[in-house]
Amino acid sequence: MSKGGQIMSNKTILIAGLGLIGGSLARAIKAGHPEYHVTAYNRSQAPRDFAMQAKLVDEVSDDFEQLAVAADVIILNFPVQLSIKFLETLANLPLKPDVLISDSGSTKQEIINSAEKLFSGQAVRFVGGHPMAGSHKTGVIASDALLFENAYYILTPSPLSKPEDLAELKLILSETHAKFIDLSAAEHDAMTAVTSHFPHVVAAALVNNADDFSDKMPFTKNLAAGGFRDMTRIAESSPDMWAEILMSNPDNVVDQIDQFTDKLQAVKSLIQDKQSDAVWQFFDQARKLRAQMPIHKGAMANFYDLFISIPDKSDAIHDVLGYFSCHHLSIINIKINETRVELNGVLQITFKTKHDLETAEGLIKANTDYDVYQ
Repeated sequence: MSKGGQIMSNKTILIAGLGLIGGSLARAIKAGHPEYHVTAYNRSQAPRDFAMQAKLVDEVSDDFEQLAVAADVIILNFPVQLSIKFLETLANLPLKPDVLISDSGSTKQEIINSAEKLFSGQAVRFVGGHPMAGSHKTGVIASDALLFENAYYILTPSPLSKPEDLAELKLILSETHAKFIDLSAAEHDAMTAVTSHFPHVVAAALVNNADDFSDKMPFTKNLAAGGFRDMTRIAESSPDMWAEILMSNPDNVVDQIDQFTDKLQAVKSLIQDKQSDAVWQFFDQARKLRAQMPIHKGAMANFYDLFISIPDKSDAIHDVLGYFSCHHLSIINIKINETRVELNGVLQITFKTKHDLETAEGLIKANTDYDVYQ
């Protein structure tokens, strides 16, 4: 909280919700501001115990109200609808004057509208937040202060905030090393509908389509590799989470479905009319556009992938990993994308940091003649 234009050094920060995101935020805030008193609310005992044992926070409790009234900053780390319920609780508590409240939800307009309505006339500041980072692991035990490094962290102002409030929140979160972007709630929800929400609809539809077709030709599922696998990976995401996200951003998602349907109808007509040149242009344009897109490696999962073309020999992977052994590189995942007799396989190694990625690439180039690329 600010007093007299000065940033307080003895803030009390409440992290509400000790999952992957909440736990990682707690780690980063504590690392960047050891003078802050970081508290955490969680209903379940095990995450609270872990947070204290790992020294993520200074205090934990399952009494949200008690922690909230003592906080200068409150960050809610729940699905949007649950965060709104916590806002309703906060609206009826004797909070500190000028308390700063934020969240980490996937959509922003609905929660900002709720905050504006609930805190009208109160000395409360609200800034929407969305750290666009994640992991294949879940829970506070997987939390990592570097989870947000180089990832986009969207901040959305509200009628309850001023520019200096966003600046204050960025300072609090500075140790995340995220790339902070200021967007309106409407801009955020429209853009994430295109890049995140709608793609999950497409992935789920592709899986259901393949399943329907396999009723006629059961072997179809055995051929679901390559492009199908890559395009449908996100269909394994939580249905609870994605149903709620779509319901909190319906207009934008429906608009994307309509636009996509028009594009499919257009290419359908080209195929039916056997306009091969136009179909070629359709794919070529997409290829060129995809190559030009600034696909940000930290936009969703904060991973760094290295691809190594290796011969189909039993000791090839062992040799590659051996080059890394003395450098303490942080490897997240290892996957063989393709292995066929007499052909090279593609070894995909995922690192936690860009530094480890670049170190690994240099080691492979120095010790082998394998093709390597990011």
